[in-house]
Amino acid sequence: MANRDNPSGFQPVAMLDGSEIPVRRFPVDGDTAVAIYKYDLVIAEADGHVIAQNTGGANENACLGSVVGLYDSNGVPVGAPNSLVSEKYLPASTAGFVDVALALPHQAIFKAQANASVLETARFAGAPHAVTAGVAATGISRHEVGTVTTGQEFLIIIDKEDVPGNDWGTDVDLLVTFGQSFWSPTVVGVAI
Repeated sequence: MANRDNPSGFQPVAMLDGSEIPVRRFPVDGDTAVAIYKYDLVIAEADGHVIAQNTGGANENACLGSVVGLYDSNGVPVGAPNSLVSEKYLPASTAGFVDVALALPHQAIFKAQANASVLETARFAGAPHAVTAGVAATGISRHEVGTVTTGQEFLIIIDKEDVPGNDWGTDVDLLVTFGQSFWSPTVVGVAI
């Protein structure tokens, strides 16, 4: 049976020891060029704010983690009745806040769909992330795991998600950890 093509960003699973991934709130300023969706990867800006990591393979050592909550500039959840933002995401050029599940290298595990065929032999291989704009109706990211390589990469594939109907191949949901991020930019993935 074929896997369903349904990219949904980088969803936090757990730390390697089974504990919860730490989450921190960061500000987003009004000069963001792209919208931010739930489960988008975000990067640190030099001005102390965060923005969506809107190009795969770029600024990977500045990646803070995956967005798990979005708020307007008053701290009200986006889309809530009293929010300044009626959408379920944070539109481009809109100030606010995001809760981020931290991309702690070699510790935090996230689930994300592959944008190409991935076979079991890719376990422990590296991969970049691939960017597609999120879905406005749901407010959910469409970031994915990019094409698997044999070199050092931003993401390290741990395994596939162990659920019925998720088979190695096209559109497989993978469990990944970060080989590098803002929290340890000099750490890299396994070279195979």
